[in-house]
Amino acid sequence: MKTTWQIAKALPQKATFIVPLLLFELDNLVKNWKTLSTELVFSAPPYLEVTKQKVEIDQGRVIDDFYQVHLRPFVVIVPVLENGNVQTIQQYKHGPGRVSLTFPAGFIEDLEKPADACRRELLEETGLHAGKLIHLGEFVDNGNQLGCTGTYYLGLGCRQVAEPDAGDLEEMLLCESTYADLDNAVQDGEIAIIHHAAAWSLARLRHLSDQ
Repeated sequence: MKTTWQIAKALPQKATFIVPLLLFELDNLVKNWKTLSTELVFSAPPYLEVTKQKVEIDQGRVIDDFYQVHLRPFVVIVPVLENGNVQTIQQYKHGPGRVSLTFPAGFIEDLEKPADACRRELLEETGLHAGKLIHLGEFVDNGNQLGCTGTYYLGLGCRQVAEPDAGDLEEMLLCESTYADLDNAVQDGEIAIIHHAAAWSLARLRHLSDQ
């Protein structure tokens, strides 16, 4: 079966005006997979579950052992201070196994809305309150195995209202960074976690112009 691009490319030049409509119609031919059954194969609540699914990927084609990893959902916020700088955190993260530049982030508790979790984590880790909270999107880690679901935010007009009190095992060094600092941090690998690199990229792309 030819791809959408192969079919569109094969059209004569004089017919290119119909390509947008053709692409739209062909996109509708791509169907969602159907989950036929799900079996729990490992559980370590509240942090991790592994499931094995039987999925039908198209008519007559079935995968019997499609594994998915379910991790806790989380939030990340890019907090822009009233002076125009961005509140960042230097901390050791055991995933990459080194100190990384990060933003306030954390798990969403049961029955907690992502925006509420975002404000809670911002207050706990930095003592800041955001004057305006902008939703940047919700994304999964892995295109097939799922992983985490992250909800990303930009906080504008952030001001100090309390002392930081993360209340966990992490040691945190609060810093202020400029937009240029963070652009360089992404390029130079100082931000070691994709969630935080993505948070800055989303905020930068959609809302933040150069200082």
